[in-house]
Amino acid sequence: MNILAIGAHPDDIEFSVGGTLLRYKKNGHKIFIALTTSGNIGSSIHSTREEIAKIREAEMLEAAKFYDADVTFLRNDDELLHNDPQTRLSTLDAMRRADPDVIFTHSPVDNSPDHHTTSEIVSDIILSLQAKLLPVNNKICNKKISLFFWEPAAGVGFLPEVYVDIGGEIETKKAALRCHVSQNEWMGKFMERSLTDAVEIVGAFRGYQCDRMYAEAFTAFRIHGYMPDFKLLP
Repeated sequence: MNILAIGAHPDDIEFSVGGTLLRYKKNGHKIFIALTTSGNIGSSIHSTREEIAKIREAEMLEAAKFYDADVTFLRNDDELLHNDPQTRLSTLDAMRRADPDVIFTHSPVDNSPDHHTTSEIVSDIILSLQAKLLPVNNKICNKKISLFFWEPAAGVGFLPEVYVDIGGEIETKKAALRCHVSQNEWMGKFMERSLTDAVEIVGAFRGYQCDRMYAEAFTAFRIHGYMPDFKLLP
């Protein structure tokens, strides 16, 4: 299968769905990653948006090696993402390029602006994957795609309906997250714990809920024609 993870910022994938992607890779599936922004305001150290975007994209490419993933950068401005026609079309093009069987993205209950907008865009355009008259480069997708939402940071406002056991992947997940050196520096100014500490805590909590050591939690998108197939989860 082709598995696509669409995040708002370069570290969102590793933080939220990294363990699940590692399981897919282990099972022989192809991983695609698309990012709606390059996280170009995510620094209090670097002086320009162009500088931090270049750094964060390089960190993402290093992390993507853990999944042998194909990465697409859409390069919208961080914290200024809008659900407008241009952004919808570029996101649709990235989705078609992956020709996915399964898509993962942010939850609609995530109140971080770029996260929420990314979730909204993906949900809004999934029915357009088969629309041949839209002006995008990549061909239409005829698959019945399953779309799953990962949880917001710390699980705020999120009630899971399905879990993926990542007990065998937790250390590799943390290693991939450590590739985002600039964000460990940046987020350290706001959080008492490191990013890797946070995924350890949340992963253990979700694992406790489903009687595993560690887990990642998801909800599913539902609309006529695109109902979730939970058997496609690893």
